[in-house]
Amino acid sequence: MRVLAVSQFYAPDHSAVAQLLAQMLEDVAAAGVDVTVVASRGGYLGGGATLAPEETLRGVRVVRPWATNLGKRSVLRRLTDYGSFWATSLSRAMVERRPDVMLALTTPPMIASGVLAVATARRVPFVTWVQDVYPDLPIQLGMLREESVPARSLRAVQRLAYRSAAHNVAISPGMALKLVAQGAPRANLRVIPNWADGRVLSPIAVEKNSFRKEHGLEGRFVAMYSGNLGVGHDVGTFVEAARQLESTHPEVLMLFIGEGVRRAEAEATARGLSNVRFLPYQPEATLEQSLGAADVHLISLREDLEGLLVPSKLYAAAAVGRPIMYVGPPTCEVARVVREHDLGWTGRAGDAAGLAAAIGNAARSRAWCEKRGARAREVFAAQFDRPIATRAWLETLESAASRGAGRGDR
Repeated sequence: MRVLAVSQFYAPDHSAVAQLLAQMLEDVAAAGVDVTVVASRGGYLGGGATLAPEETLRGVRVVRPWATNLGKRSVLRRLTDYGSFWATSLSRAMVERRPDVMLALTTPPMIASGVLAVATARRVPFVTWVQDVYPDLPIQLGMLREESVPARSLRAVQRLAYRSAAHNVAISPGMALKLVAQGAPRANLRVIPNWADGRVLSPIAVEKNSFRKEHGLEGRFVAMYSGNLGVGHDVGTFVEAARQLESTHPEVLMLFIGEGVRRAEAEATARGLSNVRFLPYQPEATLEQSLGAADVHLISLREDLEGLLVPSKLYAAAAVGRPIMYVGPPTCEVARVVREHDLGWTGRAGDAAGLAAAIGNAARSRAWCEKRGARAREVFAAQFDRPIATRAWLETLESAASRGAGRGDR
């Protein structure tokens, strides 16, 4: 089987989607599949070093046509990056060796419609992997008006792509319902949750954690937010909780690790607080140590974005065996998992007092943390480990490819 994937971002980029796609395609390639991915030369945050035009990474051939790399500081910059990658990536996909199945992610918006055009022209079945639901997500973020021409056009082309795909893959049951509402056939819909790699991330006792020693965290109770500080996440509730904890629980440190468009806002809001610290993204090789430096992990989602995206921080936090404190809509997949398995605490956006109380109580009870951390690792091993997800992906791609068998080469 030959697979051709199209995604704006791919490893070594730090974004969650780039890393997940790379892991999945590497495992598919290890199973004997010929895999090529068309990606951007730039990174998720824009700027920075330009990646190689072509290379092979862990068995996956990566080709990167030219596109702008202006970043996310304005809507115009985003649209320019989206549009240029849309054009050059699809042109490249047309001239690559004919695959048995194509895979389209949801960044940039409308890429699935472009892959549909290429797949139709080349008589190849394709699969969509929905990490973010368009146009609903930009509408909720205030980037598009509900009844605007761009929003209606995007909805129409997304509906066509969903109906034409061999399979549409959602990352949660709630997102699957959103896709059905947009016209995705139930028969072609599959739910494959995101994951973490249990071979790379495992529980480490805090007293044996080198990251804690390196960054002076010994003796502190660390509530960690690790990952993208993006527009879809609530950081204000976390910072306000830290403000309330500063005098009552001086041992608590709220540690933000990562970048994103809301990092500057979070830093400004936390100015003057002695119990809040910020660090950049950590190298992949030290991720187990950095994630394991937390006593509890913090995850958030904006209240109006349930079903439109799912924070992937859940899986890494569970992999390293730590309790989870979640702020966001109660029907989100993260909230469901935390409540169903008693992995920590869930609350609504703005409930800084409730979050502060939960963190304070956890800081006073090592037994509480250890019990929920152990349970988190058990749930992870049973449901969210990398081999479970990538086996489901391999079967999905094989199922889609079988629909194109016998169409001949073009």
